[in-house]
Amino acid sequence: MSNRSDGPRRPYDGVDLGALGGSTNEDLVAAVRQFYDIAMLWHREEPPDSPDRGDIAAKALHLHALNFALWHHEDAVRRPGADDHEVALQKRRIDNVNALRNAAIEDIDAGLLDGVELNPTAPLHTETPGTIVDRLSVLALRIVHTNRADRPGARLAVLDEQYADLFGGLEQFLARLLAGEVRFKVYRQFKSPAQRNYCDLFEERDQ
Repeated sequence: MSNRSDGPRRPYDGVDLGALGGSTNEDLVAAVRQFYDIAMLWHREEPPDSPDRGDIAAKALHLHALNFALWHHEDAVRRPGADDHEVALQKRRIDNVNALRNAAIEDIDAGLLDGVELNPTAPLHTETPGTIVDRLSVLALRIVHTNRADRPGARLAVLDEQYADLFGGLEQFLARLLAGEVRFKVYRQFKSPAQRNYCDLFEERDQ
């Protein structure tokens, strides 16, 4: 399947653009719609280390770049013939990028909250826009790599359907957020190395 117009780049489906509430929400959705094409580009060009801008679209693309890096670090760990030193090195890289990824998710949520007046009586949505964007990023990467396989088969159709469902869910969530029908909070993960203590629980068990 070479034409991805019916997949991650699908058009807005049943949601009025105006209902998304101005540039911040629209820019986020527009950035997410680029995930597939940008991941394809990054297989030819090095992705940026950090966003050049501080807007919500740049935050989303930064998160996507971190997931892109994670995907390929994890591939390196699984590479046949990788020695213990390389596996340990890649695992540390994965830990570091994961910490940045969690911070990027929180940054997206904080950026959205800065631009919206929440209805304090609205039901609390415990999956945040940032976590949905993260899931869409990973799904787009999975579609890219499945599409690059020799015989993607039925898996690609399933992934496309999952992406379409989740993408539509993000649109609906942002529209409901603007309408005051739902609210969310920034959930801090505290997963950076400076925020975690070493635990030796399994050291004696492994001896």
